This record gives sequence, structure tokens and C-alpha cells, in this order.
Amino acid sequence: MKRILQLSLWMLLLAPVFSGYAQERSVSGKVTSQEDGLPLPGVNVVVKGTTQGSVTNANGEYTISVSGNQTLVFSFIGFAPVEEVVGTRSVIDVALATDLKVLDEIIISGVAGATDKKKMTVSVTKVGEAQLTAVPAMSLASALTGKVAGLRTSSVGGAPGQQVDLLLRGDNVLNVSASPLILIDGIIMSGSLADINVDDVESMEVIKGAAASALYGSRAGNGVIAITTKRGKSGASGAPQITIRNEVGFQSLQHYLETSESHMYKLAPDWEQFKGQYTKYDGVTFPAGYTGGYNAGISGSRVIDDDGYMDNPYGVYRFNPADVFQVGNSMTNYVGIGSKSEKNNVFLSFENNRQDGVVQFRDGYARQNFRFNIDQEITPWLRISASNLFINRKIQAPSGIFYNVARMEKDIDLFAPNPDGQPYNLRINHFNGEVTNPLYSLYKVKSRNQSRRWMGNYTANIEFTSWANLDVSQTFEIENYRGETINPKDTWSIQGVYTNGGLTQDSDETVTQNTQATLNLNKQFGDLIMKAKLSYLYENRHYEYTYTTASVFKVSGIENFSNFSSINNAYSEKTNEIAQNYFTILGLDYKGRYLFDGMFRYDGSSLFGPDARWNPYYRLSGAYRVSEDVSIPGVDELKVRVAYGTAGIRPDFSWQYQIFNLSQGNATKAQDGNRMLKPSKTAETEFGLNVDFLKRFSFEGTYAHSTTTDQFLNVQLIPFLNGGYSNRWQNAGTIESKTLEFTLSANWMKKQDFSWSSNFVFSRVRQKITDLPIPAYWLSPVSGDVTAFRVATGETYGAIYGHRMVRTLDEMSRQLPTGATIDEYVVNSEGYVILAGTEGTLTERPILYAENGSTWLGKIGDGNAKFNMGIANTFKYKGFTLYVLLDWKNGGDVYNSNNQRLAFNNVSKVQDMTNVPAGQKKVAAYWNAGMYDANFANAYWVEDASYLKLREVALGYDVPKKVLDSFLKGSIKGISLKAVGRNLYTITGYSGYDPEVGTVRQPIDGIGANPIYRNIAFSLGFNL
Repeated sequence: MKRILQLSLWMLLLAPVFSGYAQERSVSGKVTSQEDGLPLPGVNVVVKGTTQGSVTNANGEYTISVSGNQTLVFSFIGFAPVEEVVGTRSVIDVALATDLKVLDEIIISGVAGATDKKKMTVSVTKVGEAQLTAVPAMSLASALTGKVAGLRTSSVGGAPGQQVDLLLRGDNVLNVSASPLILIDGIIMSGSLADINVDDVESMEVIKGAAASALYGSRAGNGVIAITTKRGKSGASGAPQITIRNEVGFQSLQHYLETSESHMYKLAPDWEQFKGQYTKYDGVTFPAGYTGGYNAGISGSRVIDDDGYMDNPYGVYRFNPADVFQVGNSMTNYVGIGSKSEKNNVFLSFENNRQDGVVQFRDGYARQNFRFNIDQEITPWLRISASNLFINRKIQAPSGIFYNVARMEKDIDLFAPNPDGQPYNLRINHFNGEVTNPLYSLYKVKSRNQSRRWMGNYTANIEFTSWANLDVSQTFEIENYRGETINPKDTWSIQGVYTNGGLTQDSDETVTQNTQATLNLNKQFGDLIMKAKLSYLYENRHYEYTYTTASVFKVSGIENFSNFSSINNAYSEKTNEIAQNYFTILGLDYKGRYLFDGMFRYDGSSLFGPDARWNPYYRLSGAYRVSEDVSIPGVDELKVRVAYGTAGIRPDFSWQYQIFNLSQGNATKAQDGNRMLKPSKTAETEFGLNVDFLKRFSFEGTYAHSTTTDQFLNVQLIPFLNGGYSNRWQNAGTIESKTLEFTLSANWMKKQDFSWSSNFVFSRVRQKITDLPIPAYWLSPVSGDVTAFRVATGETYGAIYGHRMVRTLDEMSRQLPTGATIDEYVVNSEGYVILAGTEGTLTERPILYAENGSTWLGKIGDGNAKFNMGIANTFKYKGFTLYVLLDWKNGGDVYNSNNQRLAFNNVSKVQDMTNVPAGQKKVAAYWNAGMYDANFANAYWVEDASYLKLREVALGYDVPKKVLDSFLKGSIKGISLKAVGRNLYTITGYSGYDPEVGTVRQPIDGIGANPIYRNIAFSLGFNL
């Protein structure tokens, strides 16, 4: 009886268990894409409220055990999740709909696996297709301006096809480029980002600092920009998707540079009798029929008028900048074809892009891009993919033309003939042989620059299990460049004779091949999700360069090197670089709220010295999604994060070696080698806060502090103490940088027919050179211009150094000449100290400030902005869309070397006294001989470069689908019309063409600089 009671008790206790097992059953089904009906592999299928789950196979099929009336949750990156109550069903098929918002928030770069932005532990900004195509940039080089917090850009030169200078956070490296590493479909780019077309791009991920970019090791100290191009898609019926876009635009200058309308030279008593013909100067005899330009029949020289003011009119006003600058045409023709089936997808595209620019006789920039991307499933466990891009580019850049145009006097006749009848008389100014006709060189000199580039990535993915797979990839980039400049035999010189011409050719080839194997792991253990990678990367780069130049053709019209008696100069170079890299990364996600990421990388490169061949990098980061544990009214998502990581920059090829100078077969020692040379190292700590609130706002704030050590410094040596060598590259020096970034997205209004959304990005960067164990030195000038930027301990990178003028009598009292008293000096109307009684006279001059008997040299400006901000607004009303992007740079100086040179040539607007009241005028020499300061950097020519730019504007209209359904039997799925404006208007106090000039590191408006062009275009797009 006792045993029966015990058995009965055990049966009662186990009854729920047996009942559960009795009710447990299997449910299976297939998950497909709602968009095209194709199966979706890798979809997570989880029993709601439990850790029990499954993953769909390559055919989208799954099987899972359930008990009772449970609910299945289907989720996959880029798709909206779906819940299904099981009920009595044993087969449940599900179609997932694409969620573009979710897709835009999935990050794939720098992490262990594709990660929802809400679960990121480091700072990565994703710019999706919608932002990129709102106003399609002429190239990817400028597509990110004003859209990413912490990104600073500069036009460098502004010419069509020219690379934009990109800087992520602080400029942390000395003597090497601060440009970020560029990846496109996993290919490490060495060519120009300006050659990549926007229409092919799916998204761009900007990995800003060393903490986030540590995964890329010794090439990522300046951050990373990862570009993902489009893959094949199909329409609802399975037919290919075809996109066609044609754009026609017009490029122009926002304004012409204002220069002096008057001159300072004495006019002949009868000068007005020759008005409309030429300017007749006193003391100069002109030949009969003279109309302008150099003429051997002229005798005498013009002399400065008695008062020295530039307020005398010209006898004729012929010169017009519009004779040189045109309204250039721009054109983009694009077609993309995408197709997707159950086991493969294909994407092909072609773009033709042409930009004439604004300069006469220059074809500007032309580019053709051909793309072929394919993904193919060979077996359920083997998939292959390929990305291919071929680029053909031609460019003619008008170097220095804007300065040459600016220094024209107003009576210049650009169209006067040369002595032999050729147009555009070279010696355009009889009294200044340095000034030449800008149109002549544009007309006469043949300049051709072209390149061909092929980029490819070929990858095989082998799936071992649902949680482990292997990627094996081979990437390459092959670029061939050829440049040629021809001066024909009958090219005029300023001496009035033929130069007999010359020919210069240069060419290079770069071949980069990378091989990589990566083991990907993705496994869930209860509430813990683990993502990991183990990877090996082998890099191989080969570079060749040749340069040849010769002058004095023997025979006219034969433009090759066999037509010269001798070669002036020839040079060639070959280099090879090899690197091996190992890395591992682990990402942990516990309950979707506690997040951790750790990685380690070990890089070895032939660029490092033999005794420093291998260098480590690592990252530790974590985040806590507070809102998953704590409910805060109005707060939808709250996350705090912290990260610490290291990354580096590799030295240049030759810096580790002993270098000899070769001349006529003789070798002399120059640079000593350094076997311990290693990459610079940036260590960064990053703190972040992410908040989504009130169902319409999203905020991200980031503070980053980085320290870059082991800078590359060219240390000068005493030759007789160092074996005859005069310099050596060493690792030394430190830069610290602090960055504050904010991003705010707002959906102000969203109704059926109207919506308004905004995006604000803000960044503030502060940096300092904290250690420089060599004497301060100057940066090599950009645009072949004034040396004005100095590197020194305790300074910011971008500090402008030079002379300044005495501003107060107290300063003057400390540098009085022997025997002089302070009563002999006054402060003039411009605020500068001059000799008393000279204001407004021929002898008025500012006085250079001096200390301890020597001309003062110090900081006169800083190119770093107080802050940068981008403000984007998108308004939608029915089928209409208005997009406006404002780009605001507050503070930061530009050195206006251009205006300094114009003052030397007596054509600067500041010298024009025409409308200046009597008693307030100053002589031209006040600037020409005073403020000019012998072309040395002087504080007078430093200007505030703040601006507010209307960077992008687009007004578009999408034809309603119901209208298209009744047109051509619905064969056209979409029509989009758009009017686009780029760089439309700039609000600034800067006196030059444009305050966005030079590089971020050296903002200088030099004689080789080009302003940014305004572009107005009209676009028509079709989806078939």
C-alpha cells in the first residue's frame, strides 16, 4: 500500500512534465522576402519569452519545437520582425517586409558582425542612400560634407574632379597625410575618392576615431570610411529593376574677385583724347595706332602720381573676368540594372560624368564608371560574390589661373594678337613683364592627364554550420596614370621670341593585391549572443613611376622625344610593399542590454624598420542600454557607452633606409637609416550617450580624447658625427586631441500628405602638440605659396606664424630707433603706428613689430574653427520633396596670400582710393612696400574664414504610381524630377573668392587655389 501511495505521488508530480512532453510538437515552414518572394537564410526564429530558437537554412526553411499555444518571433537584419501565434498549425510560412529605417541603422564596419546601431559600443555614423541621393554629389569626395559630426572638409582647389580634403576629428599626425582609410566593398583604396560615383552607393559608414577604427590597425589612425555599393534587386514580378538618371547642369563662380578699378600712375595732360583706345601715361610716348599690350615702339616709363593714390581712372576699361571664366556645363548619365533570383543576384551600372568647369580652353573633367557586382549560390554551403569597378578618367586642371586673372589691370586687352598673329598676346602689360595673358597659355599649352583604374573583390563564403562560416577574398586595385604637357615650338616667351617649345611626360602604375581569410562565428547561448571573427590579411603593393622632360623642338609639329637634341631630365622609381596582419574580435550581447566588444590585431609591414617589424593594436568597449531595465517617461532608448582603442599610421616607403643622392654617377650620403622606425600610435578614449525620446527625436553625443605618439620627425644630424648623413627619420613627438560631437535627428511632423524632418550635426575639435623634441619647423606650403604654418610645442596644428605691425604707442616705445622719441609716432586710421605727419602721404608706412632688436615672429592666426555644424531639413508634401543643407563653419582663419600678392602688383581692392573721401586716403605703397612685407607671412593678411553655406538644395517631384499604372501599361514604375543646387550661396566676411580654400591643415588662399564652383542642375530619373 505504501508503494502504491509513493507511485501515485510521483505520478502527480511528474504529470505536468509528461503533459508538456505530450503536447510538445514540431513546427516548420519557410521564410521569404515580401519584396521579391525569395527565401531568406539566417532568419532567427524564437519562441517568444524563451531562449528556444532556430535559424533558417540557405533555402529559408526552419524547424522548431513548440508546446501549447506559443508565439513564434521571426527577426532578420533589415526586415521588420513578425510574430505568429502557433495555435494548431504545424506549418507556418512567413514573408518579411524590408524595413528601410532598420536597414539604415545596421552597422557592418569595424565590428564582429552586422550590428544594430542601438547595440553599438563605438562611434560609427552611417549615411544611407536617401541622404546621399537627396542631392547626388558630383562625386563621393564631397558627398559627406555637412552630414557627419566630427568630419571636416576643405575643397583644396575646387577644380572639377579634384579630391576634397577629409579630416575625421583631430589632425593627429605630423608630416604625413591625415586622410582617413577608404574601403569600398572591402577593397582598400589608394586612388582618389573623387572618381567614385554616388549612384552606385548603398551606404557609407564613417568610423571616426582610433577606438572605433582599431580593427584596421596600422592604417586606421585617421579613421575609416567604408563604402558599400549596391547589389542586385528585382521587382515584385521577378523582372530586373532598371534605374536611369540623367542630369544636366551649369557651373559658374559665385562671384568674381573684386580688384582695383583705378591706378596710381600720372596721366598725360591730353589722356582724355585717347579714352576708349588706351591709357596714356605722362612721360610715355606711344606709337600711332597703339591699343594696348607690349609694343617695342613705346618709349619712356610710367611714373607714380604726386599723391601716390590709386584713384586715377584708366583710359579704357576692356578687361572683364567673363572673358576668361565661362558658364560650364555638367552632365551625368547613369543606368543601373539589378536582378535577383533565388540563388543569385546581379548588378550592372554605367555612369558618364562630365564637368566643363568655368575656365576657357580647358575640358575640365570627364569620367566613365563601369560596375559589375554578382552574388551566386553554388551549393547550400558555398556562395561566391564579386565586385568590379572600372574607371576611365580625363582631367585638365587650370592651375594658377585665378590668380593670373585677378592681377590684370583694367585696360588690358586679352584679345590683342601676338606679333605673328597668334591670338591672346602673351606680353599683355607693357610695363610689367611678370604679368602675362592668362588666355594665351590656356589656348596654346596642351595638357592631358588621364588614368584608368580597375578595382575588384572576389569572395567565397563557406558555411560550416548555421553559426560558423569562412570568407576567403582576393581584392586588387590597378591604376595607370599618364600626364603630358606640350608647349609647341612656336610658343611665345615674355621676351618676345619663340621658346621653341618643350615636352613633359610622366606616368605611374600602382598594383595593390590583398588576400584575406576570415572565420565568422555567430552563436546564441541562452540570453547571450556571441559574434566573433578570426582573420588573416596579406597585402602586396607595387608602384612604378617615370618622368621625362625636354625642351627646344628641332622640328615643329613632331611632339615626341626623338625631336630633341637632348633630354633635360629623366627620373624613375619602383617600390614594393608587403604587409601581414592578424586580428580577432569578439562581441557579446547579453539580454540585448549589456554589450561588450574586444579585439586584438597584430600588424607586420615592410614599411616598418627591420627591428620594429610587428606592432599590436587593441580595443575594449562596452555599452549599457539603460532603457531596457529602467522605464523613463518620454525616453524610448537610453544608452551609455565607453571605448578605448589604439590604431596607427604607417611611415613612408623610404624613411627607414639609408638614402644617397646620385648625380652623374656619383653618390653622396643624405639620409641615415632607422631600423627601429615603427608606425605612429593613436590611443583614444571615447564616451558616448544615445537617447531616443518622445517618439520623434534621436540624439547622440560623443566625447573623445586621443593621444598620438611616435610621430614621424625628420631629425637633422651633424654629418661629421653621423657618418656623413645629414638627417634621419625618427619616432618622436606627441599630439593630443579632444573632440565633442552632437547629432540630433528630429521628425517634427508626419502626416498623410506632409512631413518635416531635420538632422543637425555639430563638432568642436581642440588639439595641441604637447611634445616636439626638435626645433619648431615650417610646413611645406600648399599651392606653391607663402610659408605660413608652423609646427611647434604647445601649438595647435594649423597655427599661422609670421610678422605683425606695431599697433600701439606702448609697443613702439619698446623699439624706438636710437635718438627717436615716442612723440614722433602716431596711430593711423587703420590702427597701425606710423611716423607722425606721414598719414596719407607718399612716406606713410606701417612699422614691423620687433622684440629684443629682432623682427618679431609669432602666432598670427589659427586655421581651426571654433565649431562646425550642418543643418539639413527635408519637407515632403504629397509627391513633392524639398531638401536643404546648410553648412556652418564658425571661426578659423585663412591666410589670404592671394591678396598679399595682388597688393604687390598694385591691383588689390584695398588699395583702390577712388571713392575714399579726401583725408582718409592712403598711398598704394602703404600696402605695396609696407604691408606686403617682402612676401613674408604677415598678420595683416589673415582673415576670419567663418561662413554659412547653402551647400545643397533640391526640389523634387515623384509622379504618383496611379498615374504611371495607366501609362505605357505600367512598364514605368517610377519617375522622379529634380532641380538641384550645389554650393549655391555663401555668407561670409572673407574678401577672397571663397573662404573654403586650401587644406584643413593649411587653410591658405594661394596663387594656385581654385574656388568652389556653383552648380545648378536638373535631373530626370526613371525606374523600370
